[in-house]
Amino acid sequence: MKSISDIYQYKAVVWDLDGTLYFQKKLRFIMACELLKYYLSHPSRIRELLAIKRFRKIREKWEEIAPGSETRAALGSELQAASEDGTEEKPVSLEDAQYEYTASVLGMKSEDVKRAVEQWMYEKPLQFLRSCRDEKAAELFSGLKQKGIPCYIFSDYPIEDKLKALELFSDGNYAATDPKVSALKPDPKGLLLILSEHSLEPSEVLMIGDRDSRDGEAARRAGCDYVILSRSKKKRNIQYNL
Repeated sequence: MKSISDIYQYKAVVWDLDGTLYFQKKLRFIMACELLKYYLSHPSRIRELLAIKRFRKIREKWEEIAPGSETRAALGSELQAASEDGTEEKPVSLEDAQYEYTASVLGMKSEDVKRAVEQWMYEKPLQFLRSCRDEKAAELFSGLKQKGIPCYIFSDYPIEDKLKALELFSDGNYAATDPKVSALKPDPKGLLLILSEHSLEPSEVLMIGDRDSRDGEAARRAGCDYVILSRSKKKRNIQYNL
């Protein structure tokens, strides 16, 4: 693992987003308060809260869940047999597959799971993101771009709206939910796409994230150097000052 002080030695820097460009612990505390306030006044919808919690866990374990033959059959993946009329059904997207799997576990409709997840994981947090931004990371991000070093985002979650809320502008976004990626870290597919599409060698790219098991492992599989930032603001500031 490299030091953050090495950042300007590379031709490009690939950033994780959640927990890296903002402090996730702070945002989760804010959102926990918002969730509690909402569902105390809407007790009949408490099952949505369970769906959100289960969706998070399933997403974290997806690499273990997805290969199962039963899961593939249930989700209608690319290996799904042709339908009775002889035409092949369109593969389910990564995110839709996770909504459907969560719904099947909880006995809910996938559209209800999707609505709850999109509302509380993707939409509501946007209004609080700017207050949780890691200002030192944002300064590095902008400094790199000023020096002509492109910054790309490689994330397991949708990117554009979050970047806009953080008031940051990347040179390219690669989310696991994009059809061209459709793979969660530590699968390095998104990182390999960045290398391929921008004619970069692994040695020319630095990956910055907050989880070694996801961001670090993806970088290792792609042959790239990486930096793992601490989730603690105090420890992260020490990393910046080294």
